[in-house]
Amino acid sequence: MGEAVATALNKPASVNQWNLGLVWPDTLDLLSEFDGKRYRLQRRLIGPVYTASNVKRFEGAVDGVVAAAVARLKVIEGCGGGVRTVDLKEWMHIIAVECLGAVVLGWSPGYIKSGSDGGTSKQSYMGWKRKSLFGLFPVVTKVSLLDSGMGKRVGKWLGRFWADAWGVTFATPKGFKPFFTPVYQKVSKRITAALAPSQSAKAKVKKNKSPEVKEDLLTDLIQLHLSRPDEFTDNYLRRMAVTNFGAGHETLCATLTSVLAMIGSHAEVEARCFAEISSCLQGGPHKRRYDLEDVTKLRYTQAAIKEAQRLWPVIGMSLPRTVPEDGCVIGGYAIPAGTTVGCSPLGLHAFNEDVFGVDGLEYRPERWLIEDLERLRAMERSNLIWGGGGRTCPGRYLAEMIVFKVVTALLAEFQVEIVEMPEEGNMECYFMAMMSGVVVKLRERSR
Repeated sequence: MGEAVATALNKPASVNQWNLGLVWPDTLDLLSEFDGKRYRLQRRLIGPVYTASNVKRFEGAVDGVVAAAVARLKVIEGCGGGVRTVDLKEWMHIIAVECLGAVVLGWSPGYIKSGSDGGTSKQSYMGWKRKSLFGLFPVVTKVSLLDSGMGKRVGKWLGRFWADAWGVTFATPKGFKPFFTPVYQKVSKRITAALAPSQSAKAKVKKNKSPEVKEDLLTDLIQLHLSRPDEFTDNYLRRMAVTNFGAGHETLCATLTSVLAMIGSHAEVEARCFAEISSCLQGGPHKRRYDLEDVTKLRYTQAAIKEAQRLWPVIGMSLPRTVPEDGCVIGGYAIPAGTTVGCSPLGLHAFNEDVFGVDGLEYRPERWLIEDLERLRAMERSNLIWGGGGRTCPGRYLAEMIVFKVVTALLAEFQVEIVEMPEEGNMECYFMAMMSGVVVKLRERSR
């Protein structure tokens, strides 16, 4: 599978120069892991950390980010009269990264304060352009991974040539402000301190004065390693800590962008969402709190979010699967064993009339509010917005919490007016599908 090879976080431990057979190291790579047994073990290990009840503990961290983002959006310079025009994707990326930083590390990259993501969203998406291209040519990708002797020189040359020929090379933009560098540093520092405490920390423990413990997701992952070191290894721990950002910053950005764009471009949907959201506001006019337990009861708003995800799923390419030994029949055609088959989530969501109806291409939240339970179950089974089966997103509950709270807060505080919505064909779409070029005005709602 070319996609898995191209998106792998680590280079293979070895590459056979004659048949290009790959041997992958035992590390944690939830997107591109080839070993099914290893993947299932990793999912079982981290499962308790990412349950809905556990991630709810970090609701306050998300509240803090949302409040800061709302306050910053209200004072953007040059946007007098309560109206501010922003690049929707950039601001959704700012909020996504800040939420992950607060939940995982109790840390902020400073994006909200500066009002910019430092070009990281655009730069990262260009990386998906390269991965998508190389994933279509698995032989080229494997050759480029050769790491010894003449093969290494050939692989390097071929990789550069192929990227140049297809136009998937790009330079770091001016003013680029990456967040992964400080993430790596902070994760490494925290883990090293936890696994090898300093003498002063040991002295505090002896005096029954435990050193300060952060209440964040990394603390939970560290505790998981300490309780099961032989299974959830040091390597797994470090990888998983960073994976929260690698797997989450773009997927959250894509989801938030599509949800706000779809709701904002349908006035009747936005009005109904606002009316429903207003019913659960808590606190005074200067300190509004959006409790998750109340937010998740907003049936129409949830339906509007789910419908946007259905029409703009995060994964834009076909999800490949290998036909089993006894073969299969698809659409009346016999498919032999070993064949790679697949379907893109959008193809399934929008064009499967038997499941989503003849109006599958329309944005209609009401389709999720029907009383036909059998039909609802069929739509849920075919809905791949969080993956499916054994490949369901492990961070789903954390992502849902962030999406629900961010969307409800922004719709409560602002009326979203679409200023520019590029044609779908003009939006670049790679393995990761993301709406780009959407410009909105955020009109502050009256108290």
